Amino acid sequence: MTETVIQALTDLAIQRVAHFTPSKNLFHIVQDGQVRSSKELADLAPEYFDPTDVERFDQHPDMTCVSFTYPNGFYLAKAKVKPQFSRFPDWVCLMLNPSILTRPGALFCPCNAARAGGRHAKPGAAALRSCFADPSLQGYRRGSSHHTQAATDQQAEALVPGPIPLADVLSIVVPSEEAAGEEYARLDVGGLAPDRLNWVVSPVMFHRDRLSAAIRNGHKIEETVWSPQWGAQ
Repeated sequence: MTETVIQALTDLAIQRVAHFTPSKNLFHIVQDGQVRSSKELADLAPEYFDPTDVERFDQHPDMTCVSFTYPNGFYLAKAKVKPQFSRFPDWVCLMLNPSILTRPGALFCPCNAARAGGRHAKPGAAALRSCFADPSLQGYRRGSSHHTQAATDQQAEALVPGPIPLADVLSIVVPSEEAAGEEYARLDVGGLAPDRLNWVVSPVMFHRDRLSAAIRNGHKIEETVWSPQWGAQ
């Protein structure tokens, strides 16, 4: 019998997927109650639309890109130097419910989906498993210490159709306690009840080389739960 995506996710023990977004978008995401694709933002909220990949070489601007368990530090490093983000250097990482990968139309790519014009992005459990193959499509190997829930190629990703409801945001990861306080306060002033959200501080997730090394070598990636009461201590 053909394996389903749900079965593959369970076997791979994937408990979350990650999505980077400029912190300036967080207010709109919480207010709107949805994580939207670049196409939807361009159509519905152009004031928040600053695509990291203007051309969207993956050919799927109507989908949201996510990575497995940990964010794509290579993506962030590239995006932060783009001219359109020079005035907005701060980013957050949304940890999302992996159930979104079971949506009809979801695609899985064992490398950066922009490679080869998106032709490596495919549906189904076999495509999902290809993201964890050894070697990867691009020849990367999984060492014995490689994080089991991280893709072999750290730029492997899934493309998710449709908006993602705020209820599927498991946590909001920020690089520092200071950043957590700033993001929390911004939402609080706007009456968006940030206390209903889970906040996590993890500096390593925002540092490409440290994150990459930790994934490859199986090192613990610190994630500290944050609350305004904790931050005030």
